[in-house]
Amino acid sequence: MKFTFNPAPNLRQKQSTKRIMLELMLGLLAVFAFSVYFYYDEYGTDVALQCVLLMLISLAVALVTETLWALFTRQKLIPFLSGSFGWITAIILTMMCPVTITPYALGIATFFSIFIGKLLFGGFGQNIFNPAAFGRAVIFASFAGATTDVITAVTPTTLMATEYNWLVVDPNMISKLMTQVGGLDNLFVGFYPGAIGETSALMIMIVGVILALRKVIDWRIPVIYLCAVFVFASVIAITAGMSDWLWYPLFHLFSGGVMFGAVFMLTDPVTSPTSAQGKCIFALGAAILTVLIRVKGNYPEGVLYSILIMNMLTPMIEKATDGKQLVVRKKSAVIFAVIAALGAGCVSLAASVIEPAKEKVKEKVFVKLDDPYLSTLQANIDSTVDNGDGTTTYIVTAQGFAAVEGPNMPNYDHPTDPNVYEIIVNRSDNTVKSVRVTKMSDTEYIGDKVESPKFLSQFEGLSLASEFEIEVNDAVTGATYTTKSVVRAVLEVRNALGF
Repeated sequence: MKFTFNPAPNLRQKQSTKRIMLELMLGLLAVFAFSVYFYYDEYGTDVALQCVLLMLISLAVALVTETLWALFTRQKLIPFLSGSFGWITAIILTMMCPVTITPYALGIATFFSIFIGKLLFGGFGQNIFNPAAFGRAVIFASFAGATTDVITAVTPTTLMATEYNWLVVDPNMISKLMTQVGGLDNLFVGFYPGAIGETSALMIMIVGVILALRKVIDWRIPVIYLCAVFVFASVIAITAGMSDWLWYPLFHLFSGGVMFGAVFMLTDPVTSPTSAQGKCIFALGAAILTVLIRVKGNYPEGVLYSILIMNMLTPMIEKATDGKQLVVRKKSAVIFAVIAALGAGCVSLAASVIEPAKEKVKEKVFVKLDDPYLSTLQANIDSTVDNGDGTTTYIVTAQGFAAVEGPNMPNYDHPTDPNVYEIIVNRSDNTVKSVRVTKMSDTEYIGDKVESPKFLSQFEGLSLASEFEIEVNDAVTGATYTTKSVVRAVLEVRNALGF
């Protein structure tokens, strides 16, 4: 624990460490409650309960770890637990993780956070790194694949990193990106999947203002950090030549863990500098690293590692800002200005060497009638119905993946029946009116993609009297076998009509 000593007279504060931690916990739980409501409203009760389950597991592991440590070191259990504040670390760590994280991965990360990140350093007040950030880094490094399939939606930061290279200047691509994330207003409110507690910038800002007014956190760190992220992201946008650039720094602020890190992580009194000047330098350095890691490293998130790096630099910042106040203020102002100038230069350089994302032109893939695989699929017209309105309905069975490959696969627990289709044909001009899947035997979530209206609408108006081809579009990506099964069914009707 670091202490700041000042000559008398001193004013006694009403705030105690326990009261500060209690109010911090209430603020965290308010943000957590919002997230649970979002997942309940968007994905249902099971996903909301998954959030609660993860929180309970992390709290339980933290409690067990600290209890065993107290017993092993022969400390009084209740005083130790009440003064160690392990539950705060567990809550923050859980809120930094996505709802898709597996319980065992979170449990192991919680153990590392408490035991290695805090207890081995001497306990609360002695740790070098923010324990929750340390535990989250463990998940990043060792449990990247430890995820569940409760939801599969991509997060805005992952989308920005993987598809847009963290730099977009084309207006059409910017519009597409905003559509995919629901716009800046949706990012600000937080109605999108991501880390459990990091999505709602609005909720975090409200809680942050309350905590700052209550003097639970120091306002300097979040204000300088957020302003610096905005400025440096703006520098990148302007350097890259964006005409309408305001969306870009706002995207940085509202997506990922920037807001959460600013309010709940960087303000940790143990791992951040004690002096006001040191806090300003600390926040500025974290902002520079966040932006650089995101854009230059093309990493989905830069907040976590910027926090850990600045935690390592805290002792150096403390030493640089130690001394007589008037001298320290001048020296700190110079240090701050130099770091800001270097940061602006670094992000400008990064923007100049990063190639902005370009629209990917996807090569279209078609299923044509001369495809040799079609001839290997068996198809049969089961029934024909005259609808009395100039159309005829054909019920056709056609082999798909389940019927062809299923019997040859070990432990294949899916049906091995062919797929069944309803095909309606206009008799006047022999064009297809509609194609509908009435029975799907192929693999769930893969083969059944052919039921998408975007794919089946290609058959509407198709002339069976001439050659045709069907596009394997985005709606049926991966459903190659089943796509050809549909085409084979239509081809059987075409053959029956004598073409």
